[in-house]
Amino acid sequence: MPQNVDDELDEIRRLISEKNPAPPTSQELVPSKPRQVVPASPPVQEVRKFDISPDGKVSKHRAPADTPIIDVEEDDFDVNFDFEGEYQDVPEDKPVRFRREKRTGCIGGLMYAGFIICVSLVLASVLWMAAVDILGFTSVDEEVSVTIPLNFEMSQVTDILYDAGLINHRFLFNLYANFSSAEERITAGTFILNKNFDYRALVQGMTARAGVRVETTVTIPEGFTLLQIFTLLADYGVVHSADELWEVATTHNFDFHFLDPATLGERFRLEGFLFPETYNFFLASNPVTVINRLLREFDRRFTEEYVRRAEEMGMSVRDIVNVAAMIEREAANNEERPRIAAVIYNRLNNPAGIGRAQPFLEIDATLSYAVQGTDLVAHPGLDHPFNTYLHPGLPPWPICNPGIASIRAALFPLETNEFFYALHVDGTHRFFPTYSAHRAFVQSDQFGRWW
Repeated sequence: MPQNVDDELDEIRRLISEKNPAPPTSQELVPSKPRQVVPASPPVQEVRKFDISPDGKVSKHRAPADTPIIDVEEDDFDVNFDFEGEYQDVPEDKPVRFRREKRTGCIGGLMYAGFIICVSLVLASVLWMAAVDILGFTSVDEEVSVTIPLNFEMSQVTDILYDAGLINHRFLFNLYANFSSAEERITAGTFILNKNFDYRALVQGMTARAGVRVETTVTIPEGFTLLQIFTLLADYGVVHSADELWEVATTHNFDFHFLDPATLGERFRLEGFLFPETYNFFLASNPVTVINRLLREFDRRFTEEYVRRAEEMGMSVRDIVNVAAMIEREAANNEERPRIAAVIYNRLNNPAGIGRAQPFLEIDATLSYAVQGTDLVAHPGLDHPFNTYLHPGLPPWPICNPGIASIRAALFPLETNEFFYALHVDGTHRFFPTYSAHRAFVQSDQFGRWW
């Protein structure tokens, strides 16, 4: 028989183990009633002791007074647990493995430090490249011409600068442009920029005030038509395309006294009023600005004196320009201009002088204008509004843009009785008062045929 409490507990565990060899888990052995453990130090009057008989019954007896108290209820040892069923799938010999704390050691620390250094170097390199691009830290001193189109988007400007080698990172420039509202400051045009410009200088260099814009000199010859002028300006890069000029010429309401508001929307409404001269234009200019400048020059050259003279003649500015345009295309030199003007006015005012009931001008230059840009062949039988052999009076509008000499000739013609003129083989004209004299010259070997 055990002699102390510890021995009694060991004996109890042994007996339970023999009866139920498979050990249950701690959770499954939780007693239905909580076990009360009383500290051993306080003095006690009585300690209960248990004996277990071979048949498994427990009996109480008193223990010595100095033995620590363990209050154990009889029901605490009533175990109702199916050990075999609950643990049938658990391997009997599987060892218990304990998780060890991982340690990198010296080599792992060096690898980690190397990784941190590499990442830092990469970030530093990226930041340095960004700074070089943004601040223009480069030794390249090279000027580049860039053209910003009308109605541009900021992404277009970025692509233009990137393609020109002025920036290296599109994303950074777009970020700067958004931050600085660059799109509101940049204007269309052609500018001179330098590869060592920083982002701020690039944007500043594409503004109307501070930018260095590229200029070009264009000479518009006397007698050029709208088609020829617009093509010339586009070829010089003054505008991006001739179509821009055609659109503006047709639809923009320019504020000049010599333009008839009723003609707004007509494609050739400005024909005759774009004054031929030598101009300096910025490349990639606004087409409204370009045309407005040509019209201002006409307004400046067609003085108040000329306006009064046209009124005295009973003609509008447009009529004078219409006559001047035919003179411009027909005259071989300045001496011929007033004389050709006289023939035109004689035919308009006295058609009987040409043996016709109506004032047919029969000007070959109007036929040439009728077929420009087409595959038509100019001849007196051509059915066209500008064929003055078939349609009386002035053409529907001027056939070209005349210079000041032709305008003055239209305003101040010679006073002659001549109704005819014809081209000589030397490139000048011969003038005749009668049809018979004109016909005789045309049938001679001195006549320089036009078609």
